[in-house]
Amino acid sequence: MKTTIKSLLLTLLLLTLSACSKVNSENFKKLEVGMEYEKIVALLGEPNKCDIVLNAKSCQWVDGEKKIDVKFFADNVVYYTGTGL
Repeated sequence: MKTTIKSLLLTLLLLTLSACSKVNSENFKKLEVGMEYEKIVALLGEPNKCDIVLNAKSCQWVDGEKKIDVKFFADNVVYYTGTGL
Protein backbone atom coordinates (compact mmCIF):
# COMPACT_ATOMS: atom_id res chain seq x y z
CA MET A 1 0.00 0.00 0.00
CA LYS A 2 2.75 2.47 0.96
CA THR A 3 4.68 1.59 -2.21
CA THR A 4 1.59 2.29 -4.34
CA ILE A 5 1.06 5.69 -2.70
CA LYS A 6 4.75 6.58 -3.10
CA SER A 7 4.65 5.55 -6.77
CA LEU A 8 1.52 7.61 -7.36
CA LEU A 9 3.01 10.68 -5.68
CA LEU A 10 6.24 10.33 -7.67
CA THR A 11 4.27 10.03 -10.92
CA LEU A 12 2.23 13.13 -10.09
CA LEU A 13 5.37 15.07 -9.21
CA LEU A 14 7.05 14.13 -12.51
CA LEU A 15 3.94 15.08 -14.49
CA THR A 16 3.77 18.42 -12.70
CA LEU A 17 7.43 19.18 -13.34
CA SER A 18 7.21 18.26 -17.02
CA ALA A 19 4.12 20.45 -17.42
CA CYS A 20 6.03 23.41 -15.96
CA SER A 21 8.42 23.73 -18.88
CA LYS A 22 8.94 27.34 -19.85
CA VAL A 23 9.89 26.31 -23.39
CA ASN A 24 6.39 26.52 -24.87
CA SER A 25 4.39 28.39 -27.49
CA GLU A 26 2.77 30.65 -24.89
CA ASN A 27 6.13 32.03 -23.74
CA PHE A 28 7.47 32.09 -27.30
CA LYS A 29 4.62 34.45 -28.27
CA LYS A 30 5.73 36.85 -25.50
CA LEU A 31 9.17 37.34 -27.07
CA GLU A 32 9.78 40.62 -28.89
CA VAL A 33 12.64 42.12 -30.84
CA GLY A 34 14.43 44.58 -28.56
CA MET A 35 13.75 42.73 -25.29
CA GLU A 36 16.69 42.64 -22.92
CA TYR A 37 18.52 39.42 -22.08
CA GLU A 38 17.48 39.65 -18.42
CA LYS A 39 13.77 39.77 -19.37
CA ILE A 40 14.16 36.70 -21.58
CA VAL A 41 15.84 34.82 -18.73
CA ALA A 42 13.03 35.87 -16.38
CA LEU A 43 10.52 34.48 -18.89
CA LEU A 44 12.30 31.29 -20.04
CA GLY A 45 14.80 30.59 -17.26
CA GLU A 46 18.53 30.19 -17.73
CA PRO A 47 19.46 29.06 -21.26
CA ASN A 48 20.79 25.57 -21.87
CA LYS A 49 23.55 26.98 -24.08
CA CYS A 50 24.94 30.37 -25.14
CA ASP A 51 27.66 31.22 -27.63
CA ILE A 52 29.19 34.68 -27.53
CA VAL A 53 31.18 36.30 -30.33
CA LEU A 54 32.22 39.92 -29.84
CA ASN A 55 28.99 41.75 -28.85
CA ALA A 56 26.62 39.10 -30.26
CA LYS A 57 25.12 36.26 -28.21
CA SER A 58 23.19 33.23 -29.45
CA CYS A 59 21.27 31.28 -26.79
CA GLN A 60 19.13 28.14 -26.79
CA TRP A 61 16.41 26.99 -24.44
CA VAL A 62 15.65 23.29 -24.96
CA ASP A 63 13.09 20.90 -23.49
CA GLY A 64 13.07 17.58 -25.31
CA GLU A 65 11.98 18.26 -28.90
CA LYS A 66 10.99 21.86 -28.11
CA LYS A 67 13.59 24.55 -28.71
CA ILE A 68 13.73 28.34 -28.65
CA ASP A 69 16.75 30.07 -30.22
CA VAL A 70 17.34 33.75 -29.48
CA LYS A 71 20.00 35.98 -31.03
CA PHE A 72 21.10 39.05 -29.06
CA PHE A 73 23.20 42.05 -29.96
CA ALA A 74 24.29 44.24 -27.05
CA ASP A 75 22.01 42.09 -24.83
CA ASN A 76 18.89 42.97 -26.85
CA VAL A 77 16.92 40.49 -28.97
CA VAL A 78 17.43 40.90 -32.71
CA TYR A 79 16.01 37.55 -33.91
CA TYR A 80 14.29 34.49 -32.46
CA THR A 81 12.91 31.17 -33.67
CA GLY A 82 11.04 28.25 -32.16
CA THR A 83 11.00 24.56 -33.09
CA GLY A 84 8.55 21.90 -32.00
CA LEU A 85 6.43 24.27 -29.97
